Amino acid sequence: MIPQKLRLKNFLSYQQLALDFSGLHVACICGANGAGKSSLLEAISWALWGISRAASEDDVIHVGSKETQVDFTFIAGGEVYRVIRTRSRNSSTSLEFQVQSEGKFKSLTERKVRSTQQTIIAHLKMDYETFVNSAYLRQGRADEFMLKRPSDRKQILADMLALSQYDELAERAKDIARTSKAESAVLENLLLHLREQIQAGEEIAPQLEALRSQLTDLQVWESRDRARLQVVEDLQKQYQHVSQQLTWQQQQHNSITGNLAQGSRQLTNLQKQLQQLEASLAQRSQILQDYERYQLLSTQESELECKLQKYQQLSDRRGEFSHKLTSLQSELKGQLRHYQAQLESLVQQETELKVILNRGSEIEAAIAELHKARAVLQEFDRLHAQSTPLIHRHQVLKHQLEREQTKLSAKLEELIAKREQLYLQVKNHDQLLINAQELDRQIESLQKKQVYQQRVHEKGLERRDFLERLKTRLADSEAAFHKLESKMRQLTVPNAPCPLCDRPLDADHWQLVQKKHKQESRDLQADIWVVKEQQAASNCEIEVLREEYRVLKKELAPLNDLIQRKGTLQERLKAIAEAKQRLGQIDLEIAALNDCLQNQNYMREAWEEMELIDKNIHKFAYDEKNHALARGDVERWRWAEVKQSELKNAQRQADNLSQKIPDLQTKINQLQERLTKNLIDLEVQHELEQCDRALTQLGYDPDYHQQLRAQKQELTPSLLRYQDLTRAEQEYPELQQQVNHLQQAQNTHQQELQTITTQISELQAQVQALQGDHAQEINALRQNLQNWRSQMDILLAQIGSLQQAQQQLEQSRQREQETLAQIELARHRQRIHTELHQAFGKNGIQALMLENVLPQIEVEANQILAQLSDRQLNVRFITQKSGKKSDRIIETLDIEIADTKGTRPYETYSGGEAFRINFAVRLALSRVLAQRKGSTLQTLIIDEGFGSQDQLGCDRLVSAINAIAPDFECILVITHMPQMKEAFNTLIEVSKNDEGSTVQLVG
Repeated sequence: MIPQKLRLKNFLSYQQLALDFSGLHVACICGANGAGKSSLLEAISWALWGISRAASEDDVIHVGSKETQVDFTFIAGGEVYRVIRTRSRNSSTSLEFQVQSEGKFKSLTERKVRSTQQTIIAHLKMDYETFVNSAYLRQGRADEFMLKRPSDRKQILADMLALSQYDELAERAKDIARTSKAESAVLENLLLHLREQIQAGEEIAPQLEALRSQLTDLQVWESRDRARLQVVEDLQKQYQHVSQQLTWQQQQHNSITGNLAQGSRQLTNLQKQLQQLEASLAQRSQILQDYERYQLLSTQESELECKLQKYQQLSDRRGEFSHKLTSLQSELKGQLRHYQAQLESLVQQETELKVILNRGSEIEAAIAELHKARAVLQEFDRLHAQSTPLIHRHQVLKHQLEREQTKLSAKLEELIAKREQLYLQVKNHDQLLINAQELDRQIESLQKKQVYQQRVHEKGLERRDFLERLKTRLADSEAAFHKLESKMRQLTVPNAPCPLCDRPLDADHWQLVQKKHKQESRDLQADIWVVKEQQAASNCEIEVLREEYRVLKKELAPLNDLIQRKGTLQERLKAIAEAKQRLGQIDLEIAALNDCLQNQNYMREAWEEMELIDKNIHKFAYDEKNHALARGDVERWRWAEVKQSELKNAQRQADNLSQKIPDLQTKINQLQERLTKNLIDLEVQHELEQCDRALTQLGYDPDYHQQLRAQKQELTPSLLRYQDLTRAEQEYPELQQQVNHLQQAQNTHQQELQTITTQISELQAQVQALQGDHAQEINALRQNLQNWRSQMDILLAQIGSLQQAQQQLEQSRQREQETLAQIELARHRQRIHTELHQAFGKNGIQALMLENVLPQIEVEANQILAQLSDRQLNVRFITQKSGKKSDRIIETLDIEIADTKGTRPYETYSGGEAFRINFAVRLALSRVLAQRKGSTLQTLIIDEGFGSQDQLGCDRLVSAINAIAPDFECILVITHMPQMKEAFNTLIEVSKNDEGSTVQLVG
């Protein structure tokens, strides 16, 4: 990466900046401390990777601005790239990435900022960590490596080389090996289970044959009962058919009997109705006479109803006029009362005004006293205006002093309370220390047991593996024994051939072969017994180890809790130590606060200013009490102003009342005269008289109308009797016909009843001939069939289950072969990843890479150090050494530095020499790291402490920089030392004022 142009807008201390790096080879960025030199590099790293020293992203925005933008152009891999990163306050970040093509920039920006960032890293071939560890030599990075212990230097170097990825690979390999081991154990358990299933499946065939025989017997018995059921069901159907016909005929018999009874009742009712109609027809003349009388009364009532309507209309109209006349009379009376009330109010007001007018002289005297009191108050106000600023300032100072005193008192109380808390905390230190020692003893004891438990576990695994080998050996011996017995049984057959070569045997050879086989049989039996005894002993030993492991596990259960309690106690002891140190500080602070409060040694300027204000206030002859009395006198005579205004208003109101009272008296007299003579409304009174004359002419008598209504009510039943007579004349012929028809129907039902009775007798004889109901036998047969079917279903289910078990047996045999292959694969994977775990570990590839890279760093460092020290210093890295108490080789990373006087430790060198060594090692690390990362180190930024160098050392550093300059396209050196500026031809001077930082390119 070679920088070309940098544009800043509101970034950190810069408001606007445009810096062109084109043509710069070696340049010095100089300026005072805090001017903003490092902010230029922060801008580059923030633009490329979005990382800066700011705590939050908004902190990179210039103070008082809302948005920042960094536009950085650089060359990488022969291409020109441009990165524009923008950040708005309290908002998101935008990122643009472009590449130059044909004189224009083409966008490479992805949809998301994170994707665009990955694209930048891919084109740059350098992430932020590689940048700060290679191209950017930050101050203190070399010391971090050189001043560490030898055991920690390898870790720092590993971190710089990003060897942690191999730790992740080692962990992943370890996890896969652990998983493969667990998978192998699970598969072995599955294999054992499958073999048990296969062994148990050999008994399925005999059970299946027995179940099929039972099923055949049940099918024969079921066929026999099914045939008998068919015969019985046919008889039952005939019986049910005849029974249904008998039931139906009996129902018909009952129905006809019911119809005869119902017909008799209907006939009786019709005959009664016929007699009632004959009685009504006998009274026909009387009913007609009463009906005509009723009609006459109805006509007369209609005429009276018409007069009643007219009578009500006239009465309603007379009521309306009467009500209207009453309302007018009430309205006049109300006006009269209103005028009378107004007159009384005006008279009362006139009386009150006379009282106020009589106090005129008294009010004038009070006004004179009010003017005198106001003159005195004005003088006091003048004095108060002059002294008020001093009094206000006095109160402000007093409030500030009281607040400061309260603040100090509160702080004192807080310190005292905190001291008490710390005393309580420190109080239990000895007891906690004893508890911690006791916990250490218990933990040490349990950890020893934990080691012993691990040994017991390993012993158990060893015994279990031995038991598996014995099991295999026993199976082989038993197989060989059974094979030998088979051969010996062949020898018992007359003229048996040789079991090995299949040739005929004579007597001698037969005896020899038989003797040999018997000896082998005895040897195999002895071997089998020995293996079984070893199995029994191993099983017993395993049980003892298991019991011992369980006991140890139970005893080790509190270990984690004890370790946790130990950590808690250590934290508490650490807190107590800090509390003791804090107690001394608090005692000093409490003593200082007590002295400050007692002697008033706080805010001395405020105390002095208060004393000066008190002296100035006494110079004025101002008394707050007399001022208050003067205000009271003014308030006491202020009523005179109000009464003076009331006196003027009273005079005007009195003149007005003298005109209103006579007018009201005239109106009251006129209203009283109208009410006395009843002159309310002549038109309404005339209408009322016309209504009275019309009522007299109508001649309506309400009493006569009521008598006519009563007579008509008495004749109302005659109307009902007339209606009954009319209905009887209409219904009598029809009712006579219904009686005749009903008598004929009764005769027909009697004949049907006799026929049905004969049929019922015949059906009862047929039922007796069919030997009764067979339902009980049918139920018994059906129950038998259901039992046979249930048993057959059970047998079929068992047969199906056994057939399925046979299929599963075949599947188990196939799975056995598959499981064996999977076990072998899992064991192979476990072995491979166990080896990978060791290869990726600290003592594997990582150690090998460190061994390979250290010589490169050593060569690079010595080349640079030779230029810096005039070939007086030399660095050597030692990775192994012998132990002091044994011949064991110890892994380390010691650094030996040799000069003209010999080899001595790094710590004994002066600051200038140590800096040169640090600079050489740091630059060597940068070069090697860049090479290891696959990127080309084209730009070098040096921000080291040149202040430790004398003039010769600075000259040598500059010479070294110039010596390595051909290896880099651009070198930027950051310094604040004036003598270093003179050594460079090109300067980037950074200065800072109130508006922010500015940059000037010189040379």
